[in-house]
Amino acid sequence: MRPPVRIPGPVLPGAHIRVISPASPTLAHIPARARRGERALTGLGFSVSYGRHARLISDNGATAGHARQRAADLMEAFEDPSVDAVLSADAGLGTRELLDFLDPAAMAANPKPFIGSCDNVYVNQYLAAEAAMSSLYGCTLMAQLGEAGGAFPETLDYLVRALAGSAPMVCTPVPSRTGEFLNWYIPELEACPRRRSVPGGWTWLRSGTASGPLIGGEITLIPDLIARFALTLDSAVLFWHVAFHDTPPDQALRALCDNADLSDLAGMIIGAHPAIPPAVWAAQVSDMLDEALPGLTCPVVVNADISNLCPSWTVPYGERVVIDSAGKFEFFRDTRSVNDPGPEASGARDRSAGTSTMSPSKAQPYSYRGLCREIPG
Repeated sequence: MRPPVRIPGPVLPGAHIRVISPASPTLAHIPARARRGERALTGLGFSVSYGRHARLISDNGATAGHARQRAADLMEAFEDPSVDAVLSADAGLGTRELLDFLDPAAMAANPKPFIGSCDNVYVNQYLAAEAAMSSLYGCTLMAQLGEAGGAFPETLDYLVRALAGSAPMVCTPVPSRTGEFLNWYIPELEACPRRRSVPGGWTWLRSGTASGPLIGGEITLIPDLIARFALTLDSAVLFWHVAFHDTPPDQALRALCDNADLSDLAGMIIGAHPAIPPAVWAAQVSDMLDEALPGLTCPVVVNADISNLCPSWTVPYGERVVIDSAGKFEFFRDTRSVNDPGPEASGARDRSAGTSTMSPSKAQPYSYRGLCREIPG
């Protein structure tokens, strides 16, 4: 059996974050937004460096260099002992192309948090499946940290708490959000602060309590994740959200149901829609689930802040989450190794501490190649 997922040690202010570009070349195209994102990180007390190829642009303009270059930046970030965490510059398309050039053994030997979103989920799932390591989902340098007018306070709070990883992490609804779509390639628009005109709050479609590893991503990518990693979702808490694209949500949900057995989910979390008002989206999702999954009985919540709106949560990918319609989303994290005597005195991560497995008293271990529950011997 594969080992249970391991949680990289805490990364606190004073630590070194390496930014890489696993997909889109926006870091090269929109330097003003990149500078704002870097200022957000340095303002939190982190130091920032960039992958050797992070500012490249491929011949077709779609990615930040070719796949080998982007994968090399990711591997170099994991193998560099001075780097404490790895942050994606942006998502888009192209992260999947990296997988064939990664070394899971080297990643497992140098555990550290990877933070990405949307298309970057291929790295999140790769780390869980191939390196037995959790990661973080929901934040990139350009989309969340590079906001005109500065990153939203909730964005920074969830990123810092997710990186710290030294205590249980509770997620609550943000008070308001923005879904305004501004073309970053038009400087006058990109420099405009976005209005937080979308009300916050979540809607429970099916009440109850659920616990399981958090797995998912942008809904159109999940069928391919399932195929690429031979992934099953039994006993998982599945999250999905919708990005800006032309695939209707009901069609995307049908494609997911055609490619996955969702009958034994522990729970389902659905992000707020970037263009549909929350109340309308909740009603639409309710109808979609009634049609596509009439027998679904697990707890379901919609309009969660794992979405393409801002601000959004940064959450542990692959770790156990407890969701409760009484109002709780909580990750029970234990990042100290057996030999770690207690919290660190300095800001940077203690690289000698390594990782820890999730305590059996707090969480059931899971095999992340197929998300099959391991039976303790």
